[in-house]
Amino acid sequence: MSNYRRLPLSALRAFEAAARHLSFTKAANELSVTQAAVSRHILTLEDHLDIQLFNRGNQKVSLSPAGEELFEAATLSLAHIAAAFDSVKRRERARRLTVGMPMSFATLFMSHRIGDFVANNPDVDLHLVSLERSPSPATDGFDVSVVMGYLARPGFTATELFAEEVFPVCSKSYQPNAPIVTPDDLVNEVLLVMDDQHWSAYPWSPFDWVHWLGQFGVSSDFKRVITFNNYPTMMQAVIRGHGIGLGWRHLVNDFLNEGSLIRPLAESCLTGRKHHLVIPDTAIERQDVQIFRNWLMTQVVDLNPSPSSTEGDIETTQPGQ
Repeated sequence: MSNYRRLPLSALRAFEAAARHLSFTKAANELSVTQAAVSRHILTLEDHLDIQLFNRGNQKVSLSPAGEELFEAATLSLAHIAAAFDSVKRRERARRLTVGMPMSFATLFMSHRIGDFVANNPDVDLHLVSLERSPSPATDGFDVSVVMGYLARPGFTATELFAEEVFPVCSKSYQPNAPIVTPDDLVNEVLLVMDDQHWSAYPWSPFDWVHWLGQFGVSSDFKRVITFNNYPTMMQAVIRGHGIGLGWRHLVNDFLNEGSLIRPLAESCLTGRKHHLVIPDTAIERQDVQIFRNWLMTQVVDLNPSPSSTEGDIETTQPGQ
């Protein structure tokens, strides 16, 4: 049928509102148009049908028998269209790929690469969610989560991304008080460190300068320390040459490769902790999920710890996802 193409559909909406309110004025207010505009729409319909749809009195209007028939059909049709709109919106929202991850990972790792993913996967509607904590796959509802550690549970599939490797980093512009040759020399430098508030949001016990230097038998008799509660902010201070910070390989590797950060020492420490990609089993077969998973796995291949890293004896707790 093609007769609908000749129907005055814009006038039909005005008619439905006027018939529902039995008032041209109220219909005009609902549609944000003038009463005269509603009247013109009704007259257009009546001319199209060659029949009167309203009984017009001095104080009020009422529907004619033809108007009642058309109002019933218009109400059902518009309700059906509205339901179809809702269905389409829900389906489109369901197609959005939501990926949750810690703020530091989103800022220092993912932001360097997301342009590549978008350029090569224009059909994936990606929504990145960064948190000041590690995601909880069982409660956050993400399609994909980058999780610090993982406590396996039914209904989820976890893939190891990388192990944590930590080492000192600084800017080329940083001026040390004396040549830095061994870990002992670091205690005389300006050391940047994360505070307890930062660590309270994560599932693991703190790993700071005390722990890192302890792996090499160095006491924590620091000369000067600057404390931060946000890791990306701390790394900006390191890049600007304000001190030496502990760099997690997965968060600083890009800055090392581009030369904005350097390693003043070769010594490195493995914490024994790992990051995982966690996907609900209900989403794992989705094409967009698989595309993102496969892409991310290619992005982390160079994050394997260096052979010379020291295996640390670090207390590890796992989140209760």
